Amino acid sequence: MLMQSSLRAKLQEAFRVRMYFYMAVAAVAFAALILQLLNLQVIQGKEYQARARINMESNIPIPAARGDVYDRNFKEGEKNVVLVSNRASFNLTTIPAKFKSKKKLYEILDLLSRLLKIDKDEIIDEINSGNPWERVVLKEDVEFDTIVKIASHPKKFPNIDWEDASVRVYNFSEMFAHAVGYVGSISHAEYRRLKSEGYKHYQKIGKSGIEKQYDPLLRGRDGYVRRIVDVRQRTEGEEIGQRPVAGNNLVLTIDYNIQKIIYDAMKGMKGAAIVLKPSTGEVIALLSKPDFDPNLIISKNNAAIIKKLQNDKQRPFLDRVIQSKYPPASTFKLVTAVAALETEKATPDKTYYCPGKFVLKGYRDHVFYDYDVHGTVDLHWAIAKSCSVYFYQLGLLTGPTIMMRYAEDFGLNQKSGIDIPGEVAGFVPSRQWKYKVFGQPWFDGDTVNMSIGQGFLHVTPIGMCEFVSALVNNGIVYRPHLVKEIRTNDNNRVITAMHREKVREIPLSPLTLQAVKKGMRLSVTSGTSGRLGYLKVPVAGKTGTAQTRSIRQEKYSQHAWFVGYAPYDGPPETAVATAILIEYGIAGAASAVPIAERIFAKLHELGYFTAASRQKQDSPLRKQPEAKQAAVPAPGQVAGRDAAAVKKTYGNPPGIKL
Repeated sequence: MLMQSSLRAKLQEAFRVRMYFYMAVAAVAFAALILQLLNLQVIQGKEYQARARINMESNIPIPAARGDVYDRNFKEGEKNVVLVSNRASFNLTTIPAKFKSKKKLYEILDLLSRLLKIDKDEIIDEINSGNPWERVVLKEDVEFDTIVKIASHPKKFPNIDWEDASVRVYNFSEMFAHAVGYVGSISHAEYRRLKSEGYKHYQKIGKSGIEKQYDPLLRGRDGYVRRIVDVRQRTEGEEIGQRPVAGNNLVLTIDYNIQKIIYDAMKGMKGAAIVLKPSTGEVIALLSKPDFDPNLIISKNNAAIIKKLQNDKQRPFLDRVIQSKYPPASTFKLVTAVAALETEKATPDKTYYCPGKFVLKGYRDHVFYDYDVHGTVDLHWAIAKSCSVYFYQLGLLTGPTIMMRYAEDFGLNQKSGIDIPGEVAGFVPSRQWKYKVFGQPWFDGDTVNMSIGQGFLHVTPIGMCEFVSALVNNGIVYRPHLVKEIRTNDNNRVITAMHREKVREIPLSPLTLQAVKKGMRLSVTSGTSGRLGYLKVPVAGKTGTAQTRSIRQEKYSQHAWFVGYAPYDGPPETAVATAILIEYGIAGAASAVPIAERIFAKLHELGYFTAASRQKQDSPLRKQPEAKQAAVPAPGQVAGRDAAAVKKTYGNPPGIKL
């Protein structure tokens, strides 16, 4: 009996152990189920809810239309010049994670690549490098008939969506390419940088010019369509979840008419031209050649076109107005003149004799040549005739340090701060720089070269235009800008009107300004800019012919410059300045001046100088319209001019008897 009781007790104990074990296992399993339920419902509930919603709803983004861009002559309620606009179109998109397998995804992409003529491998690379739950744009600007074909065969094209989209239209193709810029698909690097600012991975973004600088204002706010689908991904209905809001419109300071004149005049050339108002900093025209058509490179599938443009030896993407540096050549003689006059190293009456060359004495004599024999000339006539021998000696008299200082004061070694990206600064050398780079001291020969804008000195076209603006504006320089107004997308209200911003002021004496401007005017009436002498508005200017260091295949090795303004002696408020650079353009008088001629003639025709017409003009010196080419008088002569009028206005040129 005792043994039976003991056995029963052992069996009961074993049963209790097993029962507790299975209870513990059940408790653990039940706890795991509760924890998993908690994880699904609370911790990851939102994520799974979103995925479930995606299975029945498909939110298709509606990219907002970018704001329109107008030229400076915009007026409310009138027909205006629209430089950049939009047109309606469609995009094809998908969410890669919605496919059951990558194999199925690749099959659909292979089918679409043949239908849409897109690069399958490029799309696959984009999908593999991104989030599988992020929407991928497969093809932009798809025709409506193609959309109908895909929408009509949901089984053949599962998980392929379409969306309304606007396509950017550059209405004048290449003409405003560098000023306005272009848009393109946002890159991975740009998306990482701009994601916190509300940018989406599928959006377009400004890549250059105004499009890039003012992208946050132009891009607007995207909307979306909520599309309801069944288990077979068939569309059962759709509704607007959020309407897109178009971006703000921009009114530029650029005048289409002036831009068109320059565009036509520079056909087939390489170079840059900028026209601006010194009193405000408004850029009236900005053109770089060669150029490109933004309409060809804004689509997603544009890699081949962009690569071709990037490899083009003509460098069409380069904005030569703000991104290229050149020797300023004889246009820098104006800086040399200002430096000498302001430091009282010379007066306008100081004369030098020009035999056509200058010998710099030293251990070995070095000969610096001029393009002609000018005889005895003073500062006014040295500017007019672009007499290098005069400025060789004036530069040595003034000294390199002073010339460098004034070049820097005028900002020739700085960026102008214009409101488009990518600008580079010019370069003004120094004694310390030369010793550091070349291990040599500064020689007198370097000073001679710099005095006429050659040697180590390099400037940008916009920098030279700013320099001329400083002369016109009595030493004050305003920041150049391309945007005049920011308006609402319906143009009913001005959000922001841009105001001028002073960036520097160079103290210049009235006598210095008068002397330099008089020389620039003589350049038009009796000098190297003589082609401008017949214009109805009095122009003042300076030509330049820059020697290039490298050996090129071009027929000519010199760059051609012209800088100038009009009206001469008018108030700064009425003045317009320009700088023109033609690469390998023979000479300033041959290539750059004819472009300036067309610019100033058109400006006068459009009434830019109307307020100046009431000012006292030096009309006796203006040549009549029937003779388009003003003769350049030889030393000792003033050809085709009224001698008494010249004497009264300018006095006797040294060595010339009137």
